[in-house]
Amino acid sequence: MPDPVIPERNKKLDKKDPNPCSNCSYCCEYVAIEIDKPETARDFDNIYWYIIHKDVWVYSDHENDWYIQFNSPCEKLEGHLCGNYFNRPMMCRDYSVKHCSRYGDGDPEEKVLFKNEVDLFQYLKKKRPAVFEKMKKRLDLKKAPKEPLSSPILTP
Repeated sequence: MPDPVIPERNKKLDKKDPNPCSNCSYCCEYVAIEIDKPETARDFDNIYWYIIHKDVWVYSDHENDWYIQFNSPCEKLEGHLCGNYFNRPMMCRDYSVKHCSRYGDGDPEEKVLFKNEVDLFQYLKKKRPAVFEKMKKRLDLKKAPKEPLSSPILTP
């Protein structure tokens, strides 16, 4: 499955627009669930397990909350429209466009994003070297790909 994509990122919200979600279904293309902030090598090993599954990412937002994201679109999507609009769940009804990434300030939602194990190990090597060394001893990281498949987002 392709990565969820936000069309026209940093778009200015027009309060008069009757359909600010036009041509966008980004919020319907994944499910993100908050997880405990990883502290230990075991916690990061759990993250490693999550992200070696197809279409699963882990990220930390700018409030330092951690999430596991399942990139699996809603089965009710019809193109970029909800085929279940009048019977949609409360989660969908409660979602506000003011929380939408499409109308953000240009910064990515994620402070740290792991799309694969290379992203995770590069992050650990740079930001959590003791955890990296523990995992390196347990795993044969010499066999891990040298080039990242994607790059983690790192902010100071």
